[in-house]
Amino acid sequence: MIVLFHLIKRNTLMYLRDKASVFFSFLSVIIIILMYVLFLGKMQSDNLLSAFGNIEGIDWLVSSWIMAGIVTVSTVTVPLGSLATLINDRYQGKINDFYSSPINRNILALSYLMSSWVIAFFMVMLNMVLGQIYVLMNGGELFTLLQLFKMVGLILVSIMSFSSFFFFLSMYMRTPNSFGLLSTLVGTFVGFLGGIYIPIGVLGNTVQSVMNVFPTAHSVTLIRRVYMEGAISKVFDGATQEAYDSYANIYGLNVYVGNHEFTSFEMFLSLFLFGAVFYILSVWKLSKSKL
Repeated sequence: MIVLFHLIKRNTLMYLRDKASVFFSFLSVIIIILMYVLFLGKMQSDNLLSAFGNIEGIDWLVSSWIMAGIVTVSTVTVPLGSLATLINDRYQGKINDFYSSPINRNILALSYLMSSWVIAFFMVMLNMVLGQIYVLMNGGELFTLLQLFKMVGLILVSIMSFSSFFFFLSMYMRTPNSFGLLSTLVGTFVGFLGGIYIPIGVLGNTVQSVMNVFPTAHSVTLIRRVYMEGAISKVFDGATQEAYDSYANIYGLNVYVGNHEFTSFEMFLSLFLFGAVFYILSVWKLSKSKL
């Protein structure tokens, strides 16, 4: 355990020292913030005002929706960026030094995976704190204690799930260039797959069903439901169920594949199983070859 702790500490410090990796881990988040500050946030507020009138809490609702998406994107991109340490160690031959030491190969592999959990958790929590400040600036309220516990749980499950997936993929990558290509592709598409750049409800049913199969849609929906709970209660207090359903379907608070609507439990289970499957595949891959 002491060896594992020191390896995790070493990998974490290596990531934090690489300013480029840290920056690109948050590139998608920066793009989303700029898009909403410049024009998308105002467009969404104007659409809601035209649909529901000048109801108190609209700015809180929009800012919560945006921040929930940013938190979700962070649970995807930060674990991926933190695994650059593994790729660099392998490419530079540093990992051979570990092989020549008495460190167990499985402990070594686990240190890379667990360091991605640690890095992502603290970075995403920092995002969430900054997001709460932004929500307060837009007339919102802080999480209740129960909401905070729910958010921490969902963040942990999302981080572990996506970390396991990217850890499995990273074992097939041998150069920083190939890993950089993967990071670029993920950073480009994660906002679309999570219905963050464009509300998923404005797309066709077929496209929606395809997007809703991906775990990013389940993660962002679960996080939105908790993050936006207070804003939704305020804005839709006294509104009809049809008005809320219309909003929820457009802005990704409901997830459908065909005619089936996923419950929160089903989405949580699918996210958990997604991570578990790729963790098992990673263990299998490790048993067949070197890291």
